[in-house]
Amino acid sequence: MTERHPATMLHRILAVVIDSVIAGVVVALVSGVVVTASVLTGSAVPVLVLVPAVIVAAIVWFLIHTALQGRRGSLGMRFMGLALAHSADDAALGFGRALGRNLIWGLTGSVLVGLFSPLFDPSRWRRGWHDIASGAVVVDVSRVERPDRVQAAPASPSAADLAPAPAPALALSPEPVLAAAPAPVVAPAPAAPVLQGAALPAPAWAPASPPANRRIPRTLPVDVISTVPGVPHRDGKPDAVEHAAPPVIAILRWDDGTRHNVYEPSLFGRGPGQQEGRRSVAVRDETLSMSKTHFEVGVDATGTWIVDRHSLNGVVIVRGGQPQRLAPGEPARIWSGDVLELGDRSLTVESAR
Repeated sequence: MTERHPATMLHRILAVVIDSVIAGVVVALVSGVVVTASVLTGSAVPVLVLVPAVIVAAIVWFLIHTALQGRRGSLGMRFMGLALAHSADDAALGFGRALGRNLIWGLTGSVLVGLFSPLFDPSRWRRGWHDIASGAVVVDVSRVERPDRVQAAPASPSAADLAPAPAPALALSPEPVLAAAPAPVVAPAPAAPVLQGAALPAPAWAPASPPANRRIPRTLPVDVISTVPGVPHRDGKPDAVEHAAPPVIAILRWDDGTRHNVYEPSLFGRGPGQQEGRRSVAVRDETLSMSKTHFEVGVDATGTWIVDRHSLNGVVIVRGGQPQRLAPGEPARIWSGDVLELGDRSLTVESAR
């Protein structure tokens, strides 16, 4: 089953508005046809026919609307890039489930509170009572990963590339060579054997360079001359220290393709405050399902970990297709390939220590 993304509440509301406008246009067209026929025929077609005609038109359109929802979604949903699917798989609802969903929507909407039932669902799917009863979820089918966001893996070197280059042939001089001291013969180093047909190991992952705007703590001595390669220190020893970039704790890829390289303990959310010893990373969230300070990523001797900072919608780790909700305030180990669900947003752990 492919990864699915829940539809935002704004898109769902706009889809309902579009469907309502279409239904109003259908009723208006039928009413106009009946009134026009009554006027042109000199009331031979009574205006009282308008009521049953509107009722029949509304029922017919309701059945067509339900059939469209049973396949993949109504006209408003398709215009907004949404679709209806089973909560357990990607299959379409079918006419029966869609009909039951619409009837429950009408019954619960008559008491007004049913219109706001999706807001009572704390999960990222925001399922209303009609969705839960029919086993449906509203999926955003427009949020697919574009091919240009997928980085091609570096090609492994072939056996021919790893084979040592042949030594250049020595030109023979036609003139006699005077006796001279023989040059020392240096035996060439044995080349590493190349296994025929064996798969070469994949290139090791290398941490990306830190962002330009990140302040790296200064580790150089105060004495400038001691930092110049080749110039001896005051104790007479050469400077052979290499100042390497800080290691990457984790690489996180969000559902919109944005990547974050984490170099130090960091707080993530819509607007995390500044805390000593931690870096604050603001995440753009139009769904408003993430908290201001949602989670924290850090590292210790055992590896990279994540902590739910008592967020409203919590943090769910999906590992091997099995979701597990984190207890707020308790760190949990994360691995490469884990998927983190944060309200209506999600991210993939591309790399972790």
